[in-house]
Amino acid sequence: MLWVGLVAGLTSWACAPSGLEEARSALRTNDLRTAQRELERDRESHPRSVEVRLALGEVYYRIARDALDWEGDEGRYLAYLERSVDEFLVAATLDPKSPQPHLYLAVMDVYRGELDAALRGLENSRRLGPTPVADTNLAEIYLYRGEIEQAKHWNQEGDLRGAGPGPVTFNRMLIRWHEGDLDGARRDFSILSARHPEMIRTINLAPLPLEPRSFEQFAGYCCASPGCGPYLEDACSGLGLVARRREVSEETLLQELRLEMEKRRRLHDIYQQRKELEIEVEGDEAGSAP
Repeated sequence: MLWVGLVAGLTSWACAPSGLEEARSALRTNDLRTAQRELERDRESHPRSVEVRLALGEVYYRIARDALDWEGDEGRYLAYLERSVDEFLVAATLDPKSPQPHLYLAVMDVYRGELDAALRGLENSRRLGPTPVADTNLAEIYLYRGEIEQAKHWNQEGDLRGAGPGPVTFNRMLIRWHEGDLDGARRDFSILSARHPEMIRTINLAPLPLEPRSFEQFAGYCCASPGCGPYLEDACSGLGLVARRREVSEETLLQELRLEMEKRRRLHDIYQQRKELEIEVEGDEAGSAP
């Protein structure tokens, strides 16, 4: 679970718009309609609030996920995905030094199966905010890419720099599961369940239906999520579980690609005048888009 950890801290801002507190409460219960209403109201009165834009981008993304994962509504998914990306890009425009828009966009890339883009986004996030948790986020992406030694390296870096036991233990659990050490993975899950339950309550920002009570239950949720299972397919198979992949039409894939190219164009425009920030917008695959 890439650690965003943003919404919980939004209302620490002394002049926070009034809807942020209610939106935060609504998100705890996955009441996306209330969160959307409150944040859209705040956006009207505080259009330059980075905090509001980021929070609303997360809400739109979660609505998009629900539309595709639970309703099979690709039109609604694409509409809210575009809204979500727009909010994150506006946030990056308002504060080009903020690492958070890149982190959120990377989370979305993981869900879409675009690990190269996700890695680039996390590296940008780390450049702008070189925190220990940025190290552990990189560790998780390297694990998903199958680069286990890199995953271990960045998890250790995060641990040494003070990321805290939650993200470090979560990554270690996934690494042990990937390597077939189920007893070790179960021990790590027990630690998380007792001391850091927030780490096992969501996958790719999507809250789990119920808080898992065992490692096997968590693994079942992971394998059933397109934002987790496909990257741990062999590990899922070892538990007799099938890794769920996204099933979308070619038209939806094409629309996602067009949205990705528009995202890169806008990021390029944002950072063209801020070259000292060293933000990498495009990778080698950029030229393959129509």
